[in-house]
Amino acid sequence: MKVCIAVFICKLIYFFGRRVGKGSSLPGKVVLRIFPDVLGRLKLPKTIIAVTGSNGKTTTTELIAYALKANGKSVGWNFEGSNQTEGIATLLLRLASFNGEVKCETIVMECDERYAKKIFEKVRPSILLVTNLCRDQLTRNGNPEFIMDCIYEAILAAGSDVKLVLNADDPYVSALIHTEDTIIPYDTLWFGVNAKSGTTDHTGMYDDGTFCPVCKARMTYDYRIIGHYGSYSCTACSLKRNEPDIEVTSQEDGSLLFKKQEDSSQVFMKQEESSHMFKTQEDSSQEPDDGLKLKVKLPGITNTYNFCSTAAVLKAVGLDVKDTIKALEGYELTGGRTMYLNLGNRNVMLLVAKHENTFAYDASLSWIVEKKKPCTVIILVDAISRKYFTSETSWFWDVDFGLLADDNIKNVVLAGRYVNELAMRFSVLEINKEKLIYLADPGGLRECIEKNTTGDTYAVTCFSDKAKILRAFKANDK
Repeated sequence: MKVCIAVFICKLIYFFGRRVGKGSSLPGKVVLRIFPDVLGRLKLPKTIIAVTGSNGKTTTTELIAYALKANGKSVGWNFEGSNQTEGIATLLLRLASFNGEVKCETIVMECDERYAKKIFEKVRPSILLVTNLCRDQLTRNGNPEFIMDCIYEAILAAGSDVKLVLNADDPYVSALIHTEDTIIPYDTLWFGVNAKSGTTDHTGMYDDGTFCPVCKARMTYDYRIIGHYGSYSCTACSLKRNEPDIEVTSQEDGSLLFKKQEDSSQVFMKQEESSHMFKTQEDSSQEPDDGLKLKVKLPGITNTYNFCSTAAVLKAVGLDVKDTIKALEGYELTGGRTMYLNLGNRNVMLLVAKHENTFAYDASLSWIVEKKKPCTVIILVDAISRKYFTSETSWFWDVDFGLLADDNIKNVVLAGRYVNELAMRFSVLEINKEKLIYLADPGGLRECIEKNTTGDTYAVTCFSDKAKILRAFKANDK
């Protein structure tokens, strides 16, 4: 009876709440206050995929859900992006029948890295993807090692039977299951990006890859992908890059090339404490090829990792990488993290990069510069966050805005409420000050771009300010 009442309350509040923009977390919040233990009473599917980390959670969750559906699986996922405990409760209760049974074959949960432990105490995932760990939201998350500790606690809450899908290129992610001497024996599948796909020495304004997150000794790198991602090894302990099971070997002509898959049915095997090797079943009938190519419409290294991690998760579920590629060929996200806007005969691209997340900004700026085409760049910071108020802008000094000193960047428009703080940050950079345009009111962006700039335009901002750019350009998707 308790479950029946809880499901009814959730569905009722969700029905009315979504019409006023309160349907994603409020129903779960109300139900958990009345019935704190209700999630433990639900009949959940065997396959529950949790996605957590600093960057890429929302995008990767959508990609996983879409690919599973395309392969004939029934899927429930928190598409509205509410990724804390109340949001997960809303997701499960609205999918449940009145007897408490969730009939989807698979649940995909985006989980906030700070709340993952609390979520897993109520709902244990069968597969846990950790996308990456980096500096993010200084006012609530601090440094990467604090979040690493949070996710380590979440893994413990998930239990020893959880299958881990981890970023091999990120030493903080690897450190989750490393001690100074060996790897903790979890069922683990690694994903990563190969040096051949394009490397960089760019480490940003700081280098979180300098010291080992396990023993604090110096780290060495054979190469860097971006930031602290790359082929790393500690000079004092066992931490090093694990060989990826799913790997992007190159990026060219809008396509990602995945390494040849010798085994069409990955089998998770527990690692021996003395070994870093993974046991697989070889398939002698697999025809040799040079790899698997996936055409993508989403730019940048961040999305390369999002696609790679998606393929790894589906491999963990039991689907072949070829099936994933077939499902995701040319897929465009529904969340609008990359959008094309109308401005006469000029191209405008909106790139959503989280405020307070320097890795996201550096990745977007690097991608723009690497195109080597004359262009204008807009940096809009009008509201730091949608979820909480803060005027903390010290993270400006961690973003490598110096990348915009490139000769192909013809104009840089600094816009929004924090234009003066941005101007102070840019005042110390070796950027021609004649390229800089200051605009406090985002509503004037279209007129400013049309009158004062040339070339294609890239707007870099956060979800908190995305709507302001769309209003300014009166944009429609192409």
